[in-house]
Amino acid sequence: MISSKSEYEDFVVKLLNSIISGEKLTPDLFPKYSEKDFLEVLSQCVTDGLVIGYSMSRVASGDPVGQRTGEPYVTIKGLSYIDSISQAKALDIAKAAESQSIIATLRANIATIASFTAILVSVLANLDRIVHNVQRVLSYLNTP
Repeated sequence: MISSKSEYEDFVVKLLNSIISGEKLTPDLFPKYSEKDFLEVLSQCVTDGLVIGYSMSRVASGDPVGQRTGEPYVTIKGLSYIDSISQAKALDIAKAAESQSIIATLRANIATIASFTAILVSVLANLDRIVHNVQRVLSYLNTP
């Protein structure tokens, strides 16, 4: 059973690609889905004008039935649908990569801040020695 928009879109793209590759459409090509899901998606593709070569109707129970009426092929609208889904997925991938990049930058900044903090703590912890040594150096420089 199709449970999300993304799953539906993936199914439609697989169905359209199967038609493009010349496979004879049967529910067996899509074992993840029921025959009713297959027929519903095929019916919607025909109704939306993504595919031609099939005639779809509904029986008294409301279930879709169809038959092949010619050589099935994917229309320009169907090809555009595949392209739009591919672009949407590419955009999602790019957004995820950007998010990962921001996280990596943030981690690098945190590491840099931690390093500077460690240096500052080290200097403050040894400040009395540093001042003492600076005074000794200055006293050596002032002595003729």
